[in-house]
Amino acid sequence: MRSKLFFAFFLVIALALLSNLIFGEKIMRDFAAYEKGTREDHIYWLLASVENSYNYDEGRWDMKTLDNTLHWAAMLRLDCKVEDKSGRLVASSSQVVSRLSEGMQRKMQIIGLSGIGPYESYPLFRLGRQIGFLAVRDIATESTLVERKERAFKERGRQFLILSFAIAGGGALFLAIVFSQFLSRPVRELKDASEALARGNLSVRLGGTGPDEIGRLKAAFNSMAEALQREDALRKELTSNVAHELRTPLAIMKANIEAMLDGVIEADRQGLESLRAELDSLTRLIGGIEDLTKAEASFFKKNPPEEVLLREFLEGIMLGMMPLFTDRGLALELAPGPEFVVFTEPEKLEKVLRNLLVNAKNHTRQGGVVLRTGREGAMFYVEIEDTGEGMTPEQLDRIFDRFFKGRESKGFGLGLAIARQLVEVMGGSISVKSTPGKGSAFRVVLPANTPKTFLSEARR
Repeated sequence: MRSKLFFAFFLVIALALLSNLIFGEKIMRDFAAYEKGTREDHIYWLLASVENSYNYDEGRWDMKTLDNTLHWAAMLRLDCKVEDKSGRLVASSSQVVSRLSEGMQRKMQIIGLSGIGPYESYPLFRLGRQIGFLAVRDIATESTLVERKERAFKERGRQFLILSFAIAGGGALFLAIVFSQFLSRPVRELKDASEALARGNLSVRLGGTGPDEIGRLKAAFNSMAEALQREDALRKELTSNVAHELRTPLAIMKANIEAMLDGVIEADRQGLESLRAELDSLTRLIGGIEDLTKAEASFFKKNPPEEVLLREFLEGIMLGMMPLFTDRGLALELAPGPEFVVFTEPEKLEKVLRNLLVNAKNHTRQGGVVLRTGREGAMFYVEIEDTGEGMTPEQLDRIFDRFFKGRESKGFGLGLAIARQLVEVMGGSISVKSTPGKGSAFRVVLPANTPKTFLSEARR
């Protein structure tokens, strides 16, 4: 990355140099064009003045006017000659200057007047007829104020271009060093942290998070590292809990089989039933672990929401589970309320509600379970309230932990963990309120996934 930054800034320097060269060349060309245009204007003025110094009626030149004209031409650094149409010399700049006073010549600083190169000849006309020729060339002198100004302008222009390039190039080089250090440092930190994370150091974190892109990238990395650390802890806990839960039925089965082999107990139907009961326990445990794995895998598989008539959906679930409650002498009811439409994932929601209903049945000895539905803004909720044994505050803190179960529970403590996992995947939340000896109430709150959350009322 650092080399790319340097290359980018060096490209800026090269572009600055190129732009300076182009700008300098354009300035010099414009200045040359300005000088050329000014000289042409002077020559046009000179032609008009010389032509006006000729008296056409008398057929002669007004020498005073002509001398003044050539005098001003000399001050404009133009060496001139005026000839009649036969080619005879009428007046020249050298003649005019020679007739000036010595003081004037010194002030004009053109003593020793001499021209540069050949003359340029221009025809002179008066009243539409040619009266002669004007020959013009530049004066060969470097001592005039105008030329000094021109040289100073060109020199300052070059100095300005060099200085501007030095500032732009030096600034770009300085910024290349600063920005390469400033921008590459957090990238190096991210690289080092990623390598540490890949080596198994899940506790690595990055500082300096902020609202900019680098800060948000660091925050995302920290969130990822925290998630990996949390998942690693859960994995270790899951492995430990699974090993513990598997050890007990396997130990019982091993002891029974060894006792049968040693003849301590008979391999009769009662002994085989005991072994089958332990096998059923193992099967249920493996099924629970499989359900938990599927719930975690569903985090990466979010299905599009479907339109669901909520109360009709709940009645279908209750119809399938009613025999389980009837066998225990428990009631299963859906509290009165309006029908409304929600958009959710029915497969996940059904799994959540079945786990909650099974949990409520297992911890209720008399009375029954009531389901309630309602709306909370753009969310909807389903509440499952039982008249069971309730829970203590200590149990409420751990009720959704994997493999946590009450003392009298015959399950494996996975049902509520699976329910919470699925609810979080769906973008909702699950909470519980409980009073020992009076029962518990689990509430699942989920988004409806549409601004028109509740589309119809009393649709039964």
